[in-house]
Amino acid sequence: MCLCPECPSWVECGEKGGFCFETIEKSSCINEENGCICPTCPVASSMGLENMYYCTRGSKST
Repeated sequence: MCLCPECPSWVECGEKGGFCFETIEKSSCINEENGCICPTCPVASSMGLENMYYCTRGSKST
């Protein structure tokens, strides 16, 4: 269900995504925010998360 690889900000470097989970830290590869699909992610939505750019800001970001 993870949409991370479909995101315009995604950088292929062997990471699996899932940056909305608190146990998975921010990406070590993604440095530019080129668009965000986090608000449409069924995983983030099911967890009640409402923020964006979990890959660069972390899941606890505002």
